Amino acid sequence: MKRTLFLITLVSVFAALLSAQDDAAYTAAMKTVNPAVRAVNPAITAKDNAAVNAAGKTLLTAFTTINAYWTAKKADDAIGFSATAKTAASTLATSTDADAQAAALKSLQGVCGQCHSAHRVSAGPGQFTIK
Repeated sequence: MKRTLFLITLVSVFAALLSAQDDAAYTAAMKTVNPAVRAVNPAITAKDNAAVNAAGKTLLTAFTTINAYWTAKKADDAIGFSATAKTAASTLATSTDADAQAAALKSLQGVCGQCHSAHRVSAGPGQFTIK
């Protein structure tokens, strides 16, 4: 009985640690999104494909992590939002066509807003928690 209780406790602690790591990775990825998105529009206007592609690569890395987070949480709508954002980020990371870049940015910003409305709650100025 003590051994079973010990194993249950051990598994619970391990699961909590993994969840905390997932939350930390998610938070770190989310913190890279806004600066990267803010860099894209002026870079598109300036026809600076290198800057657009660099920001796109940052976004692609972030949304890969974000998509994995929501997949683990089994939140179907957020999985869809992050997959759409990941596709848009891939376009930004590789495209040299300003119209394609602008469309990808618009798509990305649209799903960001949808996901934030569905899964984010304000916890004070500049602070948020996940629903």
